[in-house]
Amino acid sequence: MKKDGKFYSESHTGHLSEWGAAIAQICEEKGISKEDVLSVIESALSAAYKKETGRKGHIVRADFNEGLGNTKFYELYRVVGEEERDWSKDIPLKELDLSVIDKKREIKIWIEEEKIEQETRRDGAKPEEGEEEKKPFFRPEKDMLLKDAKKHYPKVKVGEILAFPVQSPDDFGRIAAQTAKQVILQKMKETEKKIIFEEYSSKVGDVLPGTIQRIEGVQVYVDLGKTIAILPRREQVIGERYDQGQRLKVYVLRVDCESRSAMVIVSRTHPGLVEGLFRLEVPEIFAGTVDVVKVVREPGQRAKVAVKSNENGIDPVGSCIGQRGTRVQAVTDELRGERIDIIEYNEDPFMFLQRALSPARVKRIETVLGQEKRARVLVEKDQQSIAIGKNGQNVRLASRLTEWEVDIEVWDQEAEDKRAEEEKMALEASLKEKKKKPVKGKTVKKEKVEKKKEVRKKEKKVVKEKKVKK
Repeated sequence: MKKDGKFYSESHTGHLSEWGAAIAQICEEKGISKEDVLSVIESALSAAYKKETGRKGHIVRADFNEGLGNTKFYELYRVVGEEERDWSKDIPLKELDLSVIDKKREIKIWIEEEKIEQETRRDGAKPEEGEEEKKPFFRPEKDMLLKDAKKHYPKVKVGEILAFPVQSPDDFGRIAAQTAKQVILQKMKETEKKIIFEEYSSKVGDVLPGTIQRIEGVQVYVDLGKTIAILPRREQVIGERYDQGQRLKVYVLRVDCESRSAMVIVSRTHPGLVEGLFRLEVPEIFAGTVDVVKVVREPGQRAKVAVKSNENGIDPVGSCIGQRGTRVQAVTDELRGERIDIIEYNEDPFMFLQRALSPARVKRIETVLGQEKRARVLVEKDQQSIAIGKNGQNVRLASRLTEWEVDIEVWDQEAEDKRAEEEKMALEASLKEKKKKPVKGKTVKKEKVEKKKEVRKKEKKVVKEKKVKK
C-alpha cells in the first residue's frame, strides 16, 4: 500500500489487480479498513484449508498477497516445556507430519500471541481471581516440546510460536469453498457491526441528517450514510407523514448490539431533537454563550424551551429567534410546524413560572400552604383560557418545565379587595391585642408605686389621728 493509502499490484505496471480492486471496492462501500478485509479473507482461507486437508484441530494461518492473488499457509505450534502442560491424560506423542511441509520455504517465528494463547488454552477462559490456574493438557496438534522444536529451529525458546510452511492445495473443493464463503460473510458482518457500534455509540444524543430508505409496516428505515437506522413506531410523531426519499433530521437514541447487526435507533419525539436543532441553527448555543436549560414538548403540537445567557449583553431569547424569526422558523419547519415558545430562564421560581405560562398575563402567584412546589396562579378572566391552553396544553408544559404543580384561578377584583380588607382588619386586631397585653417590667414598677402611695396614705392617716387625740 502506498503512502496515500491506495491499493496497487506488485506487478511492474502499477495497476490494481483483480483482488486489489475487489478489496478496494469493499473498503469503500462498507467503510472497513484494508487490514480488516485482509484479516477476514485470511481467516476464510485458513478455514477452507483445514476443511480441504482434514487438518482439524491444527492452528492454520494464511498469508494472503492481494497484489499477486496467491496465498501461503502455515501450521503453528507453541513451544512448551514439559512442566507447563498437564500429562494426566494418556496422549501419544506424534511426530511432525513432514509430508505436508513445504520444504522450499523456511520455518520462522510467528508473532500473534493473543489469538494463539486463546486457541492453545484448554477451555479458552482465564481463571477467576483467587482461583489457581490449571495447566492445560498437552495437545500434539497445537503444542511442541522444546527438545523437538530445536530439531527444526535451533534458536527457538519456550513460549514462542513456530510456524511451519505447508503445501497449498492445488484447488479447493466445493465444500471448502462454501466454508470460506460462510466465514467471509460472518466475519464481514462482525467487522461491520463493530465499526458501526464504535462510530455511532459516540454520537448518541446528537442530531444527524438522514434520508428515508424504505418503510416496512410501522417501521421506518433511515439512511444515515454508513448505516441504516430504525425509526420505531413509538419514536414517530403522531400525524407526521414519512415518504421514501424524504430528507429529515433525527435524534440518535441508542445503539443496539444485541441483534445480529448493530442497530442504530433514532427518534423524532425526543426533546433532545429540539435542542439539537437549535444548536445547529443558533451559533451562540453552539459556541456556549447561550445554554438550553430544559426542553419539554408534546411532539407535533407544541414545545417550550428555557434558555439562559452566560455573558452580559447577550439576549438569549433574541438569539434563538433570530432576525425576523428566521432561526426559530427553521426549527419549526423541520418539526413540521410544531409551535415553539422560547422562555428566558430565571432562578426565581415564581418569575420563571410567570414566563413559562406566556403568552398569558399573570396577575399574581401564591404558594399553596402545606404543599411543596404547588402554586396558585391568578389571571384575569380573559386570560384564563390562554393560560390553560388547548386541552390544558400550555399549563401542562409550563408545569413540566418549572417542575411545579399549577392551579389556574380567575382574578376577582371584588373578592381580592374583600380579602385584602379582611387581612387588614385581622392585622389591626392583632396589633390592638398586643397593645392591651401588659409588659412584665412596667407592671412590676406600677405595683411598687401604688404600694408606696398606700403606705403614705396610712402614715398621713395615723398622723391626723394623733393630732385629734391631743
